Amino acid sequence: MQDDSGEGGECGRRLLVVSHPAVVSVNQEVYRELRRRGWDVTIVTPSSWPSEYTGRSMRPRALPGMEDSLLPIPVLFAGRPQRHLYRARCGSLCDRLRPDVAFIEAEPYSLATGQWSFTLARRGVPFGVQCYENIDRKLPLPVRWMRSRVLGRAAFVAARSATAGRLAREWGAAGEVGFAPPAVPGWERPAGAPPRPFTIGYAGRLIESKGLLDLLAAVRELPAPVELLLIGDGELRAQLDGQAIPGSQVRVVNGLGHDEMPSGYAQIDVLALPSHTTATWKEQFGRVIVEALWCGVPVVGSDSGEIPWLIELTGGGLVFPEGDRAALAARLLNLREDTALRERLATAGRSAAERLFSVSSATDPLEEMLLGACRARAAPSRA
Repeated sequence: MQDDSGEGGECGRRLLVVSHPAVVSVNQEVYRELRRRGWDVTIVTPSSWPSEYTGRSMRPRALPGMEDSLLPIPVLFAGRPQRHLYRARCGSLCDRLRPDVAFIEAEPYSLATGQWSFTLARRGVPFGVQCYENIDRKLPLPVRWMRSRVLGRAAFVAARSATAGRLAREWGAAGEVGFAPPAVPGWERPAGAPPRPFTIGYAGRLIESKGLLDLLAAVRELPAPVELLLIGDGELRAQLDGQAIPGSQVRVVNGLGHDEMPSGYAQIDVLALPSHTTATWKEQFGRVIVEALWCGVPVVGSDSGEIPWLIELTGGGLVFPEGDRAALAARLLNLREDTALRERLATAGRSAAERLFSVSSATDPLEEMLLGACRARAAPSRA
């Protein structure tokens, strides 16, 4: 393959990305940064995908400067991250694009990963996958076989947490496994909010495993006035919206797109993530945590999954035992009454988010793995 790197013939820099998250423009930030660094980036993304926050179908919008990088393709089973498939002739597309390396932004057991990794491996294109999965579930045998097959072929794994990296190795990852966190968009810090009651926020799916009934119960224990702002949609919406709390209020907002989330964080004083662990799931990276910290909002989270690891890593919040409503209420009350503590956590969290999860910081480890895959591929030809 022709070398385009300009770096002594070390490796080319044509990058193929397969990413359903890139339907949301802010999730293209890392790839735009790679393009700024000299990569020729093509992003295959679904032509439509339902929003987690609104439920409405989204069509991909390119960030400025990425207009010629997006390649929208229809998918089967849109909205199902592990079960969708691209309605494309992947081989013909690869032959036309001639990538030097590829990154499939999906779990190693997803159908889309299986679809694209098979094509890439047949053409000798090194590829990487991501891994958020942090629980060793008893998946069906064919799914475990596919996961093992993909990990055995992958040149690298972009692990989104330490637990995800450890499991990827246990499941058979043969290539490099490195911590490569998602990036927080370069949002401007929200302007100061007008006077309001102490406001607790949540962002994400309104489902039982997120511990929202615990949160509602904890808020009821706080002295009025206090507000609970829930940003998202899901099966609990009707049960939660407008709940009566003496002297307080519960509001559900489900019209915010991801690029509008700073306006949501600007309305809250603390973000709560009271998730419950289930037999098949526990909280993964918790992207809303680092987004809130970026916006100067401290966090209270349960000890489910990666929440305590992320809060300890950033120093931006408090942890409570999952399911312990009294402990959750106590943490919230502490932050309500101790404004100095709230400001210290917010400052520490913002600093850590900038240091660890800015677009540039999040791009660095992914680029290193991409370059490592390219070098390994080019090495035999230089022997």
